[in-house]
Amino acid sequence: MLILKAVGAVAVISSAIFWSSAQKSKDSARLKRLESQIAFVRFIRDKIDRYLAPITEIMRDCDDEILQGVCIGCADSACVDVQALQILLKSGTYYSDGGEIMDSFLSGLGTSYREGEIAGCDACIRGLCEVYERLKRDLPRERKGRAVLALCLAAGIVIILI
Repeated sequence: MLILKAVGAVAVISSAIFWSSAQKSKDSARLKRLESQIAFVRFIRDKIDRYLAPITEIMRDCDDEILQGVCIGCADSACVDVQALQILLKSGTYYSDGGEIMDSFLSGLGTSYREGEIAGCDACIRGLCEVYERLKRDLPRERKGRAVLALCLAAGIVIILI
């Protein structure tokens, strides 16, 4: 009987550790997605600033790696216009970090002249960089708190089991 309790205790503690590490990888994915969104907006800004390219041409020229980083499925051929990208971004968990900023940027994209487009890109980049820096600053503390909470819950369950 004691062996079964020990096995159960090990299982509970290992599942808490596994959950904590899975959350850590999700946090890393959130930061990487924000980096990709910033790179995407910088790419658009560069194309508008240097070549005065229309939005449809910019979306066609966008690298699949950048689009794949922005959201899963963005690199598909269906995502060659701004509306399709907006729909994809709103449909997933991509909206949680900087989603309003990207949505506002994409809504205004292609609606004004060069100076207005560049100003919109710059505002979006600033906003996404602020979100990125806040997340980068806060995530280590959140990770530590989640890990401690998971291990405390696991220890409590183990105490109840034994």
